[in-house]
This record gives sequence, C-alpha cells and structure tokens, in this order.
Amino acid sequence: TTTMRALSGLARGDLERARMPWPDATAFDAWAARWRDARSGIEEDSTIAADAMDRVNPAYIPRNHLVETALAAATAGDMTPLGELMDVLVDPFTERPGLERYNEAMPADWEGYQTFCGT
Repeated sequence: TTTMRALSGLARGDLERARMPWPDATAFDAWAARWRDARSGIEEDSTIAADAMDRVNPAYIPRNHLVETALAAATAGDMTPLGELMDVLVDPFTERPGLERYNEAMPADWEGYQTFCGT
C-alpha cells in the first residue's frame, strides 16, 4: 500500500514522495522515468489517475505492530490506543495531518515479529 500511495505522488509530479519507500533512489529514478514515459501516451490527466489510485489504495492499514500495541494496551485496560487506531481506520483513504506514524514501517525493535495465517 505504501508503494501504491507513493506512485500516486509520482503521478502528481511529487518525485520526493514517490522515492520515500525506496532504499535506492537512483534505481527508483530510472524506473520512474520509464513509468512516466509509458504514461505519456495516456490522454487521462495525471491528477485524475492519481486520485483514482488513492481511492483504492489506503493511506493507512492496520499494521501488525500498531494492532499488537493496541491489543496489549486494551488487555491491560487502556482502550485509548485501540480507539485511536479505529479512528484512523474508519477513513483509511484520506491522508490527515498528525497521523504520519500510522504510515510508518514496522520499527526495527519489532524485527523478527511473526504473524500466523488465520488469526
């Protein structure tokens, strides 16, 4: 989802935002140039395409570390983190100031965390 949201930024001409999730900016820039060239033959306005991408690719998803943190707090009697997460997920397609942490990748101290299908 992060990649698809970043690509909508590229469609809007925001190269910096599009680069964000990629560790190798040079390789991304080369790919982005080819992507823009491929899109150049499409008559559709880039803003319309970017808006369409944002309508189907959420800005916020229930990332494992956020869910686990909210569940642990709720189990301990603090429903605040769960309520905050639910407020974010009620409208996951609209980016809102102050919610940047809900877009971030899993912190390094969660490395090795494993989920199980069907849970």
